[in-house]
Amino acid sequence: MKYCEKCGSELMDEAVICPNCGCPTKENKKEGKALGVCAIVFGVLGGWLGLVLGIIGLSIYKERPNRTNSLIGLIFSCIWSVIWIVLKAVL
Repeated sequence: MKYCEKCGSELMDEAVICPNCGCPTKENKKEGKALGVCAIVFGVLGGWLGLVLGIIGLSIYKERPNRTNSLIGLIFSCIWSVIWIVLKAVL
């Protein structure tokens, strides 16, 4: 069982709003997507920041689209890292 943050009423586990006061439950709030988008942008640009933001995004996001964005940024950063290592070895 969970409880309403506003009035303290007992709620069913699947409740999205409190039947007593109408307050939305905590699980009803949407995640922001800025971190995942930034991971993609910095990953495409080839910076280490895309790698860091991708890892952080994967660890904190729960919604699938946000996790996917973080993973895409992480993959782009890894590709750029491999390219950088190969170019360093060749030159």
